[in-house]
Amino acid sequence: MVEAGGARRHRMTLESGDHTLTLFAYRTGPLKTVLFYALTFLTLGIFRLILHWKQKWNVKVRMVPCTFEAAEYVFIVDNHNVTELQPVLRKTETMIPTENGEMRKVAELRWFLYRKLEYIWIGDEDFNQNNDDEDCCWKPSSDIADKIPSRSFLAVSEANVGLTSSEIIKRLEFYGRNEIVVQLRPILYLLFMEVITPFYVFQIFSVTVWYNDEYAYYASLIVALSLGSIVMDVYQIRTQEIRLRSMVHSTESVEVIRDGKEQTIGSDQLVPGDILLIPPHGCLMQCDSVLMNGTVIVNESVLTGESVPITKVALTDETHDAIFTMEKNSKNVLFCGTQVLQTRFYRGKKVKVILKMQK
Repeated sequence: MVEAGGARRHRMTLESGDHTLTLFAYRTGPLKTVLFYALTFLTLGIFRLILHWKQKWNVKVRMVPCTFEAAEYVFIVDNHNVTELQPVLRKTETMIPTENGEMRKVAELRWFLYRKLEYIWIGDEDFNQNNDDEDCCWKPSSDIADKIPSRSFLAVSEANVGLTSSEIIKRLEFYGRNEIVVQLRPILYLLFMEVITPFYVFQIFSVTVWYNDEYAYYASLIVALSLGSIVMDVYQIRTQEIRLRSMVHSTESVEVIRDGKEQTIGSDQLVPGDILLIPPHGCLMQCDSVLMNGTVIVNESVLTGESVPITKVALTDETHDAIFTMEKNSKNVLFCGTQVLQTRFYRGKKVKVILKMQK
């Protein structure tokens, strides 16, 4: 949900899950950039360090307020007053999904990343076909194709052809591979970010004074303790990153229908719109999918904490003209990470699901 405001505003409010985000548009200014580097040089980096600690000061010193149409950066303030500055990224001549799920080409795509989610600017003529300034907004990429009628899923299921090779390439260009990539940050980067926190900067200043006052033993003890603390903190961060990467990295072989034929591919090659065949003995779902035929018994304990299996039913013609939503159609959705325990199908047909349009 986005506050009406359009491209010519400097401020915008966005509802993202349980968070209310207040967005501000900024761009770099030549005079402010020169002043920033001059003060950083004259203060031997101390000025830059202070701005690193104070994001709001950093924005005021280095940025110029502007409209979202011209924004180079988005300054984000959540409902807990936690701030973050993110650059606006651009990509020209690319494919994007429309509201009804079809893929089409646009001249430019603009987006920013916030907590691993992409927010796309709905303001250019390619997106905002009504050319209405009030419709311009930032929108989570998962909500771009948010007006797909149920009949679209039913038509794909009845055709039973699946995606063509060209359609797969278009969707891969926008959605990417079906995997969560957890990048390990370099050890030197982790060490540096730990050292420049206010506490350790104060420690460096203190031991420098103590060494000059000939408190060498006490200063050396503080240095040893601080180094040990930094090493332990970096070790714990790196261990958590490795553990997280091993938890989310999961690739299995799956059966899909593409170009009218059944194929076996890796789950990381799945794209939205694929027809996925669920084996009778069950499987671990690698993506959110809409059940098109038969019934499925799933264990959703990883999502709800409930140990009682849940029965999912196929999407029916009763909702033919209704817009498909995850909330209203949850009984027809197999969620990513849930375990399929058993499938039931009729007339010799394999149980089919269609991957939901989301990023």
